[in-house]
Amino acid sequence: MSADYLTPEQRAFIPRYREKWQHIGLSTERINQQHATDAVRAIYTALELTEPEIIIVDSPNAAFEYIWNLFKVNSHTILGDAIDNFYWSRIYRNLQSDLLVRLPSNLQANLHSLFENHLAQEYANLLQNQMEIQWEDVIEKYFGKRDRNFIKNIFSSCQKPETLIAGGSYFDFCIHSLKYHQFQNKVLILEKFVKNCGWTFFFKNIAIISNHSTTISIDSNNHLHAKDTPAIAFADGYNLYAHHGKLKLERTRKLDDIGWVNLLEKMNTVEIDSWEEYKLLRIVRERVNVQPMQFLKATNPNTGEVRVSRVSMRFASAIEAVRWVNQRTP
Repeated sequence: MSADYLTPEQRAFIPRYREKWQHIGLSTERINQQHATDAVRAIYTALELTEPEIIIVDSPNAAFEYIWNLFKVNSHTILGDAIDNFYWSRIYRNLQSDLLVRLPSNLQANLHSLFENHLAQEYANLLQNQMEIQWEDVIEKYFGKRDRNFIKNIFSSCQKPETLIAGGSYFDFCIHSLKYHQFQNKVLILEKFVKNCGWTFFFKNIAIISNHSTTISIDSNNHLHAKDTPAIAFADGYNLYAHHGKLKLERTRKLDDIGWVNLLEKMNTVEIDSWEEYKLLRIVRERVNVQPMQFLKATNPNTGEVRVSRVSMRFASAIEAVRWVNQRTP
């Protein structure tokens, strides 16, 4: 039995489920904090784990920075162990296995190919590749060596909605078009997560939810692409530049300052301290459970050029932040 043997009505539903899951998994709308919190709590409940503290940040990079700051001060035990794929398989892989024993093998293969989503996978791959490269640089500057295992261990806790789009649409189709309604509650847990959360880092004690990106730009062949602007952009200024599906990392590094400057112009900032041409600025969010951010802004008195660096919340003086930024700059 292959996909050719599906009824015309069943085949007509395939693009509907693909579009549904791509729409929710690649959304650029701001997440609803309560819905995101509920979705993550439902996953912990399904895994029979204690409800964690939930933090909401504006980008996957901000989530990684939150984790990194705990490691730097040897407070990573606050997070607890990572909730990795071993735990996640209780929901996703068990659901997949339950369906596999009910569907003929040749139908499975046909359906899997029909629900593949290359744009969603490209989004997840390019964003993680960029973050890995950039954080390798940060870790090398801090420890004097690269530590791929450190980064790998952090990403083992991360679940990305984009990577669930293909499987979720496939499961959804099987349940409603092939009448496997007994699995509906499990798929609903996945659907609520994909719909309401961005990249989420799951730990025993804390879950860190990233907001959706604010921009996703693609070319006519459905690849991430933008000429002079980010292909993926987040509200906190973190950006990814891509050319027809290929990562442009150097472009991202050169234009990071522009993103931070634009963010500071849009947000209400509080000046914490100043020293010479430097200002220590803080963005304090009014929303509950959203991490505040702090920046060092330098304005060249001769040219007017503005440079912005994101700095730790532990700095209370501009000169402290300047020294830290200078240590990190080759």
